[in-house]
Amino acid sequence: MTYVDPGEDFSSFDYYHALFANPKKNSVLLLDEEGIILQVNRAFLLSFGYDEAELIGENFGKLFTAEDREKDMPMREVRTVLDEGQSFDNNYLVNRNGMLTWASGESVLLTNARGRRCVLKVIQNIHVQKESERSIIRLNSFNENILASIADGVLVLDKTLRVVKANRAFLELFSLAEAHLHLVEFRELLQGVERQEELQTAVENILEGKTAAAGPGVAGGSAGPGVGGPDGGTGVGLLQMELRDGHGRVRNFDVSLALLDHGAEENVLLIFHDITTQKNQERQREDILNFVAHELRNPLTNIILNIDWLDGLVKEQELDDLGEFIDRTKRNAERLKKLVNELNKSTKLISGNYDLQREEFELDELIEECIHGMTQAHPGYSIVRKGIGEIRPSADRDKVMQVLTNYLSNAIKYSAGSTYIEVVVSVREGCVVVAVVDRGKGIPAGELPYIFNRFYRAEKTRSLEGLGVGLFLSRQIVEAHNGRTWVESVEGKGSTFYFSLPL
Repeated sequence: MTYVDPGEDFSSFDYYHALFANPKKNSVLLLDEEGIILQVNRAFLLSFGYDEAELIGENFGKLFTAEDREKDMPMREVRTVLDEGQSFDNNYLVNRNGMLTWASGESVLLTNARGRRCVLKVIQNIHVQKESERSIIRLNSFNENILASIADGVLVLDKTLRVVKANRAFLELFSLAEAHLHLVEFRELLQGVERQEELQTAVENILEGKTAAAGPGVAGGSAGPGVGGPDGGTGVGLLQMELRDGHGRVRNFDVSLALLDHGAEENVLLIFHDITTQKNQERQREDILNFVAHELRNPLTNIILNIDWLDGLVKEQELDDLGEFIDRTKRNAERLKKLVNELNKSTKLISGNYDLQREEFELDELIEECIHGMTQAHPGYSIVRKGIGEIRPSADRDKVMQVLTNYLSNAIKYSAGSTYIEVVVSVREGCVVVAVVDRGKGIPAGELPYIFNRFYRAEKTRSLEGLGVGLFLSRQIVEAHNGRTWVESVEGKGSTFYFSLPL
């Protein structure tokens, strides 16, 4: 241990000269009480590019920006030192070439033996540090903007599986507030997730340096750029899973995971890519194939059987029964043609591949034409027109007739023995409303929201002929006219199907 003599006089050391002349990093100015520069050290001249003659005798305010001079910052600093003995500052100083340099300084009050007061200002050039800070801030802001613009949900977890960061898409997905994120554990977010253990295990594996093996519901493959290997993480495959969002809706996601290694800290990155639309499209395609296979099988089977019978009759020269089997074959061929036409119309409408031929027409004439055609085809039914008359909408007459014909066909198909049907016309809020009222089977309340969906048929009507696209086509046609379709029904008492067209 070094001995220090408490009686030694350290004031004999020349602090002023040592601080003023020797430093290479700390710039020093000596000012009088009016802020006039009395002395400037070599470190300041080298750092800011001035010659000594340009500064001595000048007010040190020339080193400040015009904006700071307008705020009287130079003299406020001097007055603070004179009143309080010292001051601190952190601001721009102007170089000789006009460039600005971030500087941090401390000013102290000095008094010499004659009682003269001066201000000693010690300055450090912190421009590099400040620019680094600003670069980090800009980079963080840039990253935040990127995260905010990503439609996929992005989540970052720490080693304890607590949430570190989540982007706006993820917060909206789970109806979370960013202010409460630090309180949320990943396990809490997984509540209600069908395969939560699998996802949690994948997260834990990646923290342990393992890569999840591709298994059921896991798409194998290497990690993308920036994920995996020595540059920053270990990638795992995609987990396909259903998640319940903050509104209780079940949605499908591809969840990809990667380890973010920052040296002393490790995080897990999860990206939730919403594939609900694709999954729904896959289900629709499967529905189409199932419906086509189911609906086309019966007429095709009948046609094949009838052809076999015809072949046998011709070979045996029993020609009297040929007509009956030919008629059966024709009827089944017509059924096939009708089903194919329905599929074709459905495909065109859903893709928007159709044009409306708008014209003004008498709605009464169209309704009478539909009623006449339906009663000719089904003479046992009584179809009555009611409501106001003399309505002339501007619409595609043929397509409006297709909608009304479909409504009437359904009323007859699901009549359950009742032969009375009404067509009622009214005007509401600038629209003509056409209603087809029947007293047939009716529709269960639970099935009403889906009745206009493509290929949908109520449970009790599955045995009846048809693809279940008629009401879907009707809705597409009416909505193309900026109208609306809806239904009211009581099971066992009948239904009322509506469509409206703007006048």
